[in-house]
Amino acid sequence: MNAFSINGLLVILLLIPLSLCYAEPATPGTVLTFYVNDINLSTDHRAVMTISTSGLVDFTINGTPVSGPGTMVETGVDTGVFQLSFTLPDSVNGKPLQDGDVVVMTYHQQADYSGHPTTVIQSKVLSSTRPSPVASSSPNVRIGQYFKLSIYAPNYNLDSMRPDDIPLNMIEFHMGGVQTTLADSAFQVNPYVLRETGPNTDTFEVNVKIPKSVDGFPIEMGSTIEFRFNDQSSPSSVFVTVGGGSYGIPSSSSSSTSTQHLVPPSLIFYATNSVGTSVNYENSTLLSSLQSPICDPPSGSFFMMGTTTVTCAAKDQNGNSVVKTFVVNVLAAQNHIPSWTKKTVGLWCSGDITDSQLSAGMKYLVSNGMMLVQGDSVGQTPDKSALCLWTDGKVSDQDVAKSLYLLSR
Repeated sequence: MNAFSINGLLVILLLIPLSLCYAEPATPGTVLTFYVNDINLSTDHRAVMTISTSGLVDFTINGTPVSGPGTMVETGVDTGVFQLSFTLPDSVNGKPLQDGDVVVMTYHQQADYSGHPTTVIQSKVLSSTRPSPVASSSPNVRIGQYFKLSIYAPNYNLDSMRPDDIPLNMIEFHMGGVQTTLADSAFQVNPYVLRETGPNTDTFEVNVKIPKSVDGFPIEMGSTIEFRFNDQSSPSSVFVTVGGGSYGIPSSSSSSTSTQHLVPPSLIFYATNSVGTSVNYENSTLLSSLQSPICDPPSGSFFMMGTTTVTCAAKDQNGNSVVKTFVVNVLAAQNHIPSWTKKTVGLWCSGDITDSQLSAGMKYLVSNGMMLVQGDSVGQTPDKSALCLWTDGKVSDQDVAKSLYLLSR
């Protein structure tokens, strides 16, 4: 961070290292997200605050002043971090946006930690090609070894003073029809979250071990696997090729001739509504060795939540008739609840904020895609006792997801 003084006004330039500079799409209507960290603006410690940007925030593109958002909204009760959503215009001075254009947000802070007026500048470079938010340390990964998965996720940089975390279930793993998330113990990730590389870097990393199999399906050398960043505002994926690994392959003589204890492999999918989802498994590695398989239920069918057995009849590569069976597990859509939401709910449990203030905060988080919860709002009320136990770590996120959903209605 560099700073200098002009007529007694302290100016702070947030200079991001070149390796961490990411371009934003130069497309009119694209929304860029900026964050202002100023605890002095959070004067109501019981509510999510909305602050007018008049006189506080200016936006320019290539040095030309442009209109920005009229308000900025606090990310939670008493966080002191405010989000601004800037929508790119069609043109600037009659010229359409193009690669290399620079958007600058200038925040005129009335007083910093030392009581001095301060100007904070953040910038984003526009490009017609948006880089993938998910990247790995290498395009090739090896079975049984770790590799580093890095994510550029500015929307999850909620605290510019300390590193933030992203839950593992935000990264989906896809291999043919096999689907799970990095929360699956098979990957032996380290650490147990995606941790920001430093304060305000917008870059999150985690070490991932490529297992020998996922949900009973072997990961084969030469296959392509996908890691998908499940962010509603900017979902993206990276594809990596599986290389060799040093692990033993059991000989055929060690296999049991008895089949009574064999468990069919399973595929995991997540429901898109309260009933289930359509499942496409035709590209599953399980069927890769079969010729024109005929399956029941067929690929593309709607599968109810729960477990469904699929049976396929086909010819193998040697022309022999074979029957393969596997299981499709449809699970309820996973919830994403920011860890700092517990602080807000805790204020409610202690009577420091009202029901309406808590509800307003939850509505804001859901409407802006910062919290993902599902539930049924018909004739139900939030379970306050469970929510308060949750703030003490005595119940899980899943136990309170429905109550948080009700609060956001």
